[in-house]
Amino acid sequence: MSPMSAVTHVGNRTIAVGPRGHIAVSEDGGNTWRQSAVPVSSDLVAVSFPSEQHGWAVGHGGVVLHSSDGGASWEKQLDGKQASHLVLDYYSNTGPGAELPDASMFVDREQVLIGFGGTQPLMAVHFVNEQVGYVAGLFNRLFQTQDGGKTWQPWQHRVDNPNELHFYSMTADAQAVYLTGEQGSVWRMRHGEERFVEKPTGYDGTLFGAVSNGQTLVAFGMRGSVFRSRDGGDSWARAKAYTQAGISSGTFLADGTLLLGSLSGDVARSVDKGETFEPVKLAKSMPFFGLTVTPSGKVTLVGAAGIQSEAVKLENKKDAASALVNSSVSIGKQRETGHGYAN
Repeated sequence: MSPMSAVTHVGNRTIAVGPRGHIAVSEDGGNTWRQSAVPVSSDLVAVSFPSEQHGWAVGHGGVVLHSSDGGASWEKQLDGKQASHLVLDYYSNTGPGAELPDASMFVDREQVLIGFGGTQPLMAVHFVNEQVGYVAGLFNRLFQTQDGGKTWQPWQHRVDNPNELHFYSMTADAQAVYLTGEQGSVWRMRHGEERFVEKPTGYDGTLFGAVSNGQTLVAFGMRGSVFRSRDGGDSWARAKAYTQAGISSGTFLADGTLLLGSLSGDVARSVDKGETFEPVKLAKSMPFFGLTVTPSGKVTLVGAAGIQSEAVKLENKKDAASALVNSSVSIGKQRETGHGYAN
């Protein structure tokens, strides 16, 4: 029943992360779970697995964790204090970024952060492959690695974000990597490029996430806001709101169906790429923070009351006849491995 913040699926594994360094792995579609060995107790909020064995998780304290065994065990690659030193070293007078126009500003702001004894949380992570990846967070926090997290380079200067808006999610498709965050902002970096360009939706509220099936990019956030783009974010259309709650998670199913979950505990389905939505009936509800789907149509949702698994029956690709058949299981029923919360 422990709260969980984010979930992903790769190969035959489903991996969920949450508060106090909590990470759980299922190899049977969410029926049973085992807790992973994790070296930190920081709240974890995002996870990315580019391959079956290698994955990364990020969270408060600026921590970056890496697993090389499918999520069974984890090691710390970076924390907030180390990240601050990376920023200072990169943008200082003797650093490789010293000649950049905003170098002195990045140094000054980082020194203020250090002076207050704080660290910036990381809210998002995306790895393109086992070597190249990105982590992002509050106040324009952005780092890239090209060696699987062994070393990291500050990328604050590679994003159109002069007001240092917060980043809350990262997603990607075959064309680009996308950031979402405050003030209705989406940033796009096409593959082969090295800069995130702002693609505003025209919305003034926060966007919590985005999802793409390669044809339609859907961004979602506060007050039931949903925006669709069919040109990679160059233009946006707002969908009719189906809820007034914040929409926190989404995924595309294999048949093109779009599922969105909200903080009020509802799940909605769209079969027209986000133009219209209808509610999905669930046997139980909770505030949802994340969801993922397996190739067979098994949906795992995570939120305030733990983990909930749903089997999706895909009968017709052109209508909304498919239904969710509830098969809930809480994280409290996971197989214990003796790690407790000492993660």
